Formats: sequence, structure tokens, C-alpha cells
Amino acid sequence: MKLKKFKERDNKRLGIIVFTIVCILLVSGAVLYRTFAIFEVKTNQNVINGSVQSMGDLEFAFYKDDEIVKEAPAKGTGYSLDTSSSYCVDLLNNQKISNVNWDNERWGPYLSNITTTKTKCYLHFKQIYKEEILNGADPDLMNGRLVPVIILSNEAPTDSTYQNGSSGKVEKADITNTSDPWYSYKNKKWANAVILKDGVVDNYKPGDEIEEKDIESYFVWIPRYKYQLKENESTYNEYTTATQQDNQDVSNIGANSPFKIEFETKESGNTQGSQQGDYLTHPAFVSFNSNGFWVGKFETGYNQNNENTNVMPTESWSMGGAQKNEESSSKIIIKPNVYSWRGIQVANAFYSVFEYQRDLDSHLIKNMEWGAVAYLTYSEYGRCKDNQCEEVRINNSKNYITGYSAKVEATLGNGQSPTDEPTLSQDGENGYSYYNFNSQVSSTTGNYYGVFDMSGGAWDYVMGVMQGTDDSSREPASGATSTNNSDFNGPYSYDNSNESKTNGKVWPSSKYYDLYDYDILNQGYQRGKLGDATKEMGPFYILSNKRPFSSWFLNSAASVNTGSPWFVRGGVSTSGSEAGVSSFRTHSGTSDNAISFRIVLTP
Repeated sequence: MKLKKFKERDNKRLGIIVFTIVCILLVSGAVLYRTFAIFEVKTNQNVINGSVQSMGDLEFAFYKDDEIVKEAPAKGTGYSLDTSSSYCVDLLNNQKISNVNWDNERWGPYLSNITTTKTKCYLHFKQIYKEEILNGADPDLMNGRLVPVIILSNEAPTDSTYQNGSSGKVEKADITNTSDPWYSYKNKKWANAVILKDGVVDNYKPGDEIEEKDIESYFVWIPRYKYQLKENESTYNEYTTATQQDNQDVSNIGANSPFKIEFETKESGNTQGSQQGDYLTHPAFVSFNSNGFWVGKFETGYNQNNENTNVMPTESWSMGGAQKNEESSSKIIIKPNVYSWRGIQVANAFYSVFEYQRDLDSHLIKNMEWGAVAYLTYSEYGRCKDNQCEEVRINNSKNYITGYSAKVEATLGNGQSPTDEPTLSQDGENGYSYYNFNSQVSSTTGNYYGVFDMSGGAWDYVMGVMQGTDDSSREPASGATSTNNSDFNGPYSYDNSNESKTNGKVWPSSKYYDLYDYDILNQGYQRGKLGDATKEMGPFYILSNKRPFSSWFLNSAASVNTGSPWFVRGGVSTSGSEAGVSSFRTHSGTSDNAISFRIVLTP
């Protein structure tokens, strides 16, 4: 298509420049960006219904809340283009010729297949839905890079394959819908969004079901909040382990005391309480000065196809095919019913994630960010009601399939609860596939809108590490020894070794990891940080011949130490009752086929 050159108008004759927008025209598969000056039109022949902006043979009519206006609402004023009612018309033939999308980053219309010489586009803007209780910490779609979705949860078919069922399928959300909004934290409906593969974003409008093959990654929004401290800092420091008998009942204290949360924005400043009853802005939001973050809805998967642009089908994939110790951002997917990416050193995982969506500040989840998800889970907005919390059901898939759920709650400890070995997209004897309606009990909300694989599946490496030596240098440990480490440079922590790794990867900025004090033992809970879901999950206990565990659902609780300076979270499929959102143990940082990782995007 040959583009007609728009002639510059005489400003004095036509009026002043109102603003500048960017039109993006698709021509023979290529995207051309051209900037045009939009003028306040004075001549009657160009004024339709009171106000039209004109560019030669291309005209725009703007509507805000169904009222004609002279210009598009300004960026950041809470309005979005309603694509379902916005379109362009061929004025010569009086025919609709194209829909209109909006480039949120450049704040201008995105026009496709414009081939006529006389065109008028009608752009309707509506107020974006915002939930009052979030107090401004509403989800940030990051200039349209993330596509908002709603998730279907109809009853699944009765056979063993749920791939063709509607449960778990997604539709593109209408973010201006206030009668049935796409998220409601009051109703445990957390905001969900997806990243689509290249070239398919414009294929979908609100209400359309998004094909699974077009989805690369799922994310869930964690809004900024402050939470009420249950005790003061000195009390936390007094926690010690207590030896109990195997047959002695240990009270599940934590589940009877949900975290009290109030949402806030960064504009309101940081609440810095330190005493019992005070509120503290969760540190996960402070370190990035953000109004929230997007967390991977599932453990990270490894795309086993040759081309990253085609994330389906998965029939030829294998559990072993997802065990790769390599740095490869192009292989990242975050989807249900795929194998978790395991067998990777921390540094390879970090830099794979770091380069995945660099402009969206993608990074490997920190221990503190895991804590932010955990506290929201154990609040009235997650799995708690009437001062009583229920546990997130374990993913008991021994094949490390994402989104899987056990049929029954685990009641016994490590290795003693029933596990399962299903194939992709199928139920097993002891569990449910993600697309089975019943799998929702394994999410942080008890429905499809929460985060999955936070309990069981694989352990998840987080960026939480102990300093490598007992000195004032505060240098994070690479790992335990020269053969068991993260591949980051730094000292080896085992027995306060004087050796260091020098041929590995460079550490990122300190805001991308949480650093913990040195300790020989794994029971130094006082070294935990407010907000990271470690020391605040006490008191802690040790049953004879058992691992230490916390008062939250008796989840495993072992802190970083010289032999294992890295935190892992959540438990593994065989952990039984020791797995859970509040579960934490440790590792050397090296590759392990039972450890995966999770991704965060920060606006």
C-alpha cells in the first residue's frame, strides 16, 4: 500500500496544535511509525457532531464516557480505549473498514489495513475499573504488554482428559466492565494477565477466548499493602526450637491468626511500624518502590519445542526434557500442564529470568517477594475466613507437572503422603489436572484466580542467600563448596571456608536478593526478616527424628546455614504435610532435579 503524504497545515490558518499522537500503520506485514500534528479544526466541513480532529484525509472523533470531546483523555487519567466500540469508516463508500487499537506506551491509535483515501475513526474511551479497597494499588498492565484475562471455572468433563474442557480456559478481559469486573480482591479474585507470543495480540478483543497455544506466560498481580505485626521485633528474636514427643499434638497456632492487611500506594509513603499491633509496609514493595508486582502463576516451565514462538503442542515433551542447567531466556514459559524447569543452578536461573522481559524488570523471585505472596494468601483476601485459614493443597505430581493438585489434604510428613505420576493434561489416581474443576484447591485463593505450585510440585529457588563468611564483608555466598554452588562469584560457606568462586557470574544489584547473617545451624530463625515468611511463621518445633517445622500447618522450617546457604520454598511433591506456602528449607545453590524457580515482573 502506498502511503499518502500528509501535508503540513498552516498553523495560523487552522488554529493551534492540540497534541501529537502516533499512528501505527500496518503495511505488507511491516510496522511503520509516523508522527502527525493534530490541529484544532476551524472549518465547518471538517466538524462533525461538534468536534473532530483532522489530518488531511484521516479524521478522528473522540468520545469519553459516550460524550463527544475535542481530544483523547490524557495518559494516566484512568481511561482506556474501548476497542469493542471503536472503529474506522471509509467515507467514500460509507463502510466500516477497520477496528482500532490503542498504543498505551506512545498513547496513540493503532490502525491496521487502512487503504482508502478518506477515512474517519471513532475512538470511544471509558473509565478503567479500579477496586476501591486497593486504594490505588490496582494492577499495572505495563503499557499493554500484559493482556488482562478472566478465567473460566465451569464443571469439567467426566473423562480423564480435561484439555478440551472449559475450566481454566481464559478470555480477554474488558477492563472497563464495572458490573462484572475482571478482578476483585474483596472476593478473592486476584488480577490475572498473560503475555502472548509475538504477532497475536491484535487477534483478540475483550470477550474472546484466548487459545492456549498463543499464551507464553501467566501472571498474577500482588498489590502493595501494609500488614499488622503480630508481635514486636524483640519477641521474634526470642524464638527457639522446642523438642516434643512424636505423639504430642502441636497446636496449629498460625492458621488461627490470619495476617491483617491494608492496601496502599507508594504515594502514601512507607508505614514503618515495629511494635505489636503496628502496621508495616511490606518490604517487597519498598525495595522496588512499586505499587505491586506480577508473579508467575505457575512454576517456570521449559519450552521443549524448537521454536519459542510455538509453545504448543506438548505431546512429545518429557519430564527429563525440562531438566536443563543452562542460561536461556528464550526457553521460558509459565503455563499450566507443562513440566517445571529443574536441574538449574541459581545464577543460570537468575540470568535466564533477568533477560526474559528486561523492560518489565523481570527477575527471579526474592525470598521477600515469596513472603508477600504468602501473607496475602494467609489473609481474608486469600485462604482465610472468620479468623481461620485453610492450607493450600499440595501439588503431588512426581512428574513436576504445573497446576496439579492432590485429591486429599496431606496429613503425614515427608515421603508419607500419596503422590502421583500423571501424564500431561490428565488426572492421576491421587490428583487432578489443572483443567479439572477440582484443582482449584491448590491455588492461593482456592479458585482459578490465585497462584499455583506454591505448595509442592518442585521446591523453588528464591533470591535469598546467607553471607559466605562470618565477618563484616557481608559478601553473599556462592554456595557451600567448589562443587556445590550457585555459579555466582563469592565465598564458599562450608565451615567458614576461605575459598571463593572467581570464574562464575557477577552478582546483580543488591535489590535483587535478600542477604542473611552467617550461621552454622539451620535453626537461627531470629536471622529472618519481617515480611519474608520465615521467622514470623513461628514458634518452631522439632519432633524427635524429624525436621524442624513451624506453627503454620506444620510446614518445614529450616534456615540458611554453612552447608546450605540458599533458601528454597514451598516443598516438593513428596513432602506431604511439610510442604506449603510457608515452608522453607535450604540448599547449596547448585542444580537439583527437584528444584525449580519462579518469575516476578515489577512495574
